[in-house]
Amino acid sequence: MLNKKLLLITVIIAIGLGCHSTPDIVKADRLRNFPAEISEGDIVHVATGEKITFSQLADSFDGARIIYVGEVHSNKESHELELQVLKECYKRSSGNIAVGMEMFKRPHQEILDKWTNGEISEKELLYSTDWDYEWGYDYNHYKEIMDFIRDNKIPVVALNITKNLGKTIRKKGIEGLSEEERKTLPEIDTTDVYHRKYLERVLMGHSHGDIDMSGLFEEFYLVQCVWEDVMADSITGYLSSPEAKDKKLLVFVGGGHIIYHFGVPKRVFRSNYLPYLTIETYEKRTLNPEKDHPLFAGDIPLQPADFVKVIQLPEPKKTKVVLGVMIRNLKEDETEEGKESIDKKEQKYKVVMDNVRKDSPAEKAGLQAGDIILSMDDETINRVFDVIYHVRQKKPGDTCQLEILRGEENITVDVTFFESNK
Repeated sequence: MLNKKLLLITVIIAIGLGCHSTPDIVKADRLRNFPAEISEGDIVHVATGEKITFSQLADSFDGARIIYVGEVHSNKESHELELQVLKECYKRSSGNIAVGMEMFKRPHQEILDKWTNGEISEKELLYSTDWDYEWGYDYNHYKEIMDFIRDNKIPVVALNITKNLGKTIRKKGIEGLSEEERKTLPEIDTTDVYHRKYLERVLMGHSHGDIDMSGLFEEFYLVQCVWEDVMADSITGYLSSPEAKDKKLLVFVGGGHIIYHFGVPKRVFRSNYLPYLTIETYEKRTLNPEKDHPLFAGDIPLQPADFVKVIQLPEPKKTKVVLGVMIRNLKEDETEEGKESIDKKEQKYKVVMDNVRKDSPAEKAGLQAGDIILSMDDETINRVFDVIYHVRQKKPGDTCQLEILRGEENITVDVTFFESNK
């Protein structure tokens, strides 16, 4: 009789525990271990809540075949951590590593191979991979990483689809792609419940005023899943290749693609079961006690990462140096009146100024709409990108000598750059 009573009590307790909502238990259990006080530079082992040094973090690298570093794209500290991990893994692996990067798109793999082999310049890398359109974040954040890769001939794996393909999928769905485009994609998984919950939070967090974001979710979610399955496919494809034999792979990717493991890491793991670890960078901020912790969503009962590196919110954007002109490519055999050019396989361009902004360095130097830029500091200018790249190398107070064509006359003009908020 006593045994029956004990069994009944046990059942009642079990049922009672089951009546508590999962989110409440998740919040209490997972946040209990995470440090209440964190500072910039802290590295936290999430499972235990222990703060560790980078040296202690690095000791865990040896047991992983894949190391994911989740970056905040616009935060320089994220990229400093990536560089630190890159250098440490290079040293520990005697150089036998490769790097997968979300920033580069799969059709540009040949360009990256040339970069690794030292065959192209930084300028050609950015132009040929269409960095400003395809990625758009400040290349200076990535420069030291890319220089280290080139200097040490480390293979780089382009992970993602092009921006235009993503736009087509968002607009038409996968069924709207051509047969050739569909063949470039792996099977896309849209069935992960927690992954969906997380991305619903992300999209709703970007809603503004009266705009109903819920109607946009399905197309947003599909594109996110395509990105993550494609990046996972790029990773598994490389790791199964002869070139990757015994190599450790570092993956530099947006933090949202690895948080809770269910984005890229899970999709890779179920393909190859290789040991991996994830490192998230977390921008320290004032938390709202009424809301979930950014790393610990109440309705997602998963650890956000293996390790978290605490970084500061980025400083406000500094003023920048600009020339102050609206420019476009002008084909050599195209007149200002707009005559069509002759069809040629190798078409050369010059750059024409359509507009000169008031009170800009260009205006103060006497440049005018219609001027054609022939060279800058004795470097021939053939395309708009050449001008953009050249100006980006300048600081306030620097000068630049422009050779321009104005009508039939070649003119040399000296421009002095200054800071601008525009």
